[in-house]
Amino acid sequence: MHLAAIDQMASSGTSVFHRAGVPSKLLMMLCLLGAVIGSSDVLALGVLMVILLILHLMARVRFKEIVHLLFYPVFFSLLFALLKFQESWASGLLVVFKGTGAALVTLFLLATTPWVEIFAFLSAYLPGLLVDIFLFTYRSFFILIDQVDSLLRSIKMKGGYHPFSLAMNLKNMAAAVGLILLHSFEMSERMYKIYLLRGYDGGIPITRRWWKLGYPDGVVIILSAFIVVGAVIRWGLW
Repeated sequence: MHLAAIDQMASSGTSVFHRAGVPSKLLMMLCLLGAVIGSSDVLALGVLMVILLILHLMARVRFKEIVHLLFYPVFFSLLFALLKFQESWASGLLVVFKGTGAALVTLFLLATTPWVEIFAFLSAYLPGLLVDIFLFTYRSFFILIDQVDSLLRSIKMKGGYHPFSLAMNLKNMAAAVGLILLHSFEMSERMYKIYLLRGYDGGIPITRRWWKLGYPDGVVIILSAFIVVGAVIRWGLW
């Protein structure tokens, strides 16, 4: 899963995106997500994904630590794209590109922003219980993904996966999904009891801070403006 590597990139990075405040980066993330989701042109989405890759390079994100995370949105988007491919190749590619593009946007935020700062910003404007749910979901998601990866590797090593035996693969995958679901319930209950023992009373105290606009924030805001203008022009002309 390399979650520690992602946290290390977010905490020790020195690029202009790392130095920018959380509000400006969340603004850019919303602009990018809006452009990805709202686009209906394969070429425009392809250009946008190239821009996202360039942003990752500018932020010095180590792709070897995050590239495996892109396989999950690609795989699940392919399930829906199979239906769209019956209409046209462009419709199917749109589904895959949108899923992958949204994942790239989210990974860019996580690789350039420590998760503590994200939740600190959210805690200033959202109810404490909702922020706690986001925090628990964030932790549980990555823990479960790591366990799924280990479980699939174990199944493959023990001969539970065969390229030419679809029935056996589906049977083993169904058992793996059931095991993960049961384990997720057990993990959530155990995590809740751990927080209760540590004094959890319905809210996790998160240090709040105010972000002052600086040069890095100006760069990020200008990029966000260019993204919005480009998306509006694309939608308006095409």
